[in-house]
Amino acid sequence: MKKILTIILDGFGMREDIYGNAIKNAGMNNFINIWNNYPHCLLKASGPSIGLPEKQCSSSELGHEIIGTGRQIENPLDEINEVFKRERLKYNPKYNEMIDYLHSYPNKSLHIIHLLSDGGVSSHLNHLKCFLNTIQHDKIENNVFLHLIADGRDSDKHKIYKYLKDIENNIHNNIKLASVCGRYYALDDTKDYKRTKMYYDLLFDGRGIDAKNLPRVIEKCYEKKLSDEYLPPLKTDDFQSLDSKDVLIFLNFSKENQLQILDSICNKDFIEFNNYQINIRVYSLFEIDKRLNNNYFFEMPKNKNSLPEYLAGLGLTQAHIYESIKTSSMSYYLNGKRYLKLENCDIYSIDSPTVDSFDLKPEMNSLSVAKTIIKCMEKDYDFILANFANPDEVGHTGNYQATINGLQAIDVCLGKIIEVAEENFYKVIIISSHANADTIIDRNNNIITKNTLSPVPFIIMDKKCKLNNGILTSFAPTLLKYMDIAIPKEMKESDILISKK
Repeated sequence: MKKILTIILDGFGMREDIYGNAIKNAGMNNFINIWNNYPHCLLKASGPSIGLPEKQCSSSELGHEIIGTGRQIENPLDEINEVFKRERLKYNPKYNEMIDYLHSYPNKSLHIIHLLSDGGVSSHLNHLKCFLNTIQHDKIENNVFLHLIADGRDSDKHKIYKYLKDIENNIHNNIKLASVCGRYYALDDTKDYKRTKMYYDLLFDGRGIDAKNLPRVIEKCYEKKLSDEYLPPLKTDDFQSLDSKDVLIFLNFSKENQLQILDSICNKDFIEFNNYQINIRVYSLFEIDKRLNNNYFFEMPKNKNSLPEYLAGLGLTQAHIYESIKTSSMSYYLNGKRYLKLENCDIYSIDSPTVDSFDLKPEMNSLSVAKTIIKCMEKDYDFILANFANPDEVGHTGNYQATINGLQAIDVCLGKIIEVAEENFYKVIIISSHANADTIIDRNNNIITKNTLSPVPFIIMDKKCKLNNGILTSFAPTLLKYMDIAIPKEMKESDILISKK
């Protein structure tokens, strides 16, 4: 059986146009040499090909889940779209529980936390509009306070005011815009609890910048080079902090980037900073962490028999290597939205740099990832899976030169890794989860921070193979076919890309 090293270049898309294309302009000589000399193809990794709406970008999380499970995933964006389209909330027990409580306590307020974005990766502003219409239909006359989070990562860098204009018809009577804060603070998932504390203090203690003229304050932030992602906590004249017996709902459908703020609110044993022991009722669209709160409306579908789980069941030894910023992608989504303790599988999580933004250290800890890959090859694991985060994480900053620098750093790593792989008889496979760094500047010279619709590369460094273009769902079954391992019934076997010469 072949020993396999699979490298995920996270956020690495393939686009012919060189304008604003960090990948094309980085001069990645090692990658170019591999691409030109070994079997390769392009895989569709966005939109309907992988079960997303038309022209909907994918994400690291979804891309890893597809890589790991080898099948099309039921995505929460579509699910919530259908919920509102077919008015299914009225049949949901938890939703009705929340509505009944608000009717019983008309003097208590409903607070809504929502990432205001059309990115569709963690949330969608249409969901907020639909939800507000739904609670009005259900005759909620309580005060409703919107605590909106500015994106600037999965959407354009300076778009929050446009989004606010989009929802202004929904803000009237008892529905009030209370606060705006950048996701850098509100949705931190790097365990930097200083950021989380700033958002917590806004929600519970009203600590933030008074923004009587919100558009002007946002403009001032832009003048200080603070894009949407980095907007500080801003509170309007209608701001009200959370009070005892109020209701709070998280109206995003992501999991990991809501965990820290939920932890600070719901965990009675929380130790990261002093929190207020205020008795409030907390709800969310999907489960964030059942140990902290089980008031969620919908179950997130889980997919069994992922690639790592399947290989572990066959007795193969594995090493998974990644920077800590990609922990959820590589340990949760890769396994079909499950945390698994796999037999004979060693996890090497390398701390990501502690910086405000990864364009300040675009190489990130790619060298440590590469050194760990090399050590693992020398330990003779059957299957090694590694992730380089630079194209995605630096690409999201919108810093063109920094993204190029990050790509050049992983290209240097690729050169050394390939050399050692040959010495240790590993077959190297290169794949990407989704596209990002292929468009940092568009043809109108706009800075692009969000993911793109471009296909991703798939390379097998074995000249005895032939690859045909396809979709990302075919990666796992193709890999198993290459390893001469039977494909489990849960995976999509109908579109195998590989044929041996």
